[in-house]
Amino acid sequence: MARSEAVSARERDRHELVYEEEAVTGDAALVASLNSGDPRAPAALFDAYGQYVERLLFRVLGPDSEIEDLLHDVFVQALASIGKLRDPARLKDWLARMTVFVARGAIRRRRRGRWLVFVPAQELPPQGASTPPYEARDLLDRVFAVLRRLRPNDRIAFSLRYIEGLTLPEAADASGVSLATFKRWLKKSDAAFLALAERTDQGLHEMLLDTPRWRATDE
Repeated sequence: MARSEAVSARERDRHELVYEEEAVTGDAALVASLNSGDPRAPAALFDAYGQYVERLLFRVLGPDSEIEDLLHDVFVQALASIGKLRDPARLKDWLARMTVFVARGAIRRRRRGRWLVFVPAQELPPQGASTPPYEARDLLDRVFAVLRRLRPNDRIAFSLRYIEGLTLPEAADASGVSLATFKRWLKKSDAAFLALAERTDQGLHEMLLDTPRWRATDE
């Protein structure tokens, strides 16, 4: 590696470390404000993590008319139980687990009522600065049409790993289970998703078989 590249890499690592330290310090101060009853703290919590929680709900549930209500539920529960957070540095991880818990509850209620929510693609919340092309929105709708038929834990495992893109340890932590348990969930969700796609959307099934994930027979 050239000297200039090595220096750039060290500078990048230093900036990332500083950013992480500032985030931890900021979370600690935010949690302290919430616990002290500062009236400005709830709004500060939402400003800091509202978009993150909304995105995570969308990744798990897909296009859904209840996202706004569930987002509200997450923060109501967070504010009610913030005193139980033992490590303020893990505020984001704690919110992720709470978000998955709320999403899991919504999925289970709908399964009991045999109610599936389908929202037109044009009502998708914006993801990033630009609107995804039609092909991407169509594919996302087809994927979620299959996901809605999976059991709650299978759906959560699939969504956190493949749609939100969390690492296995991150996804296990967000789900509130051990890494070994999450891996079992994921293996089961892989098989269930592929089987459902084969029965309900042959085009999607063929597309999946052409990807490295499902092309590998030893997975």
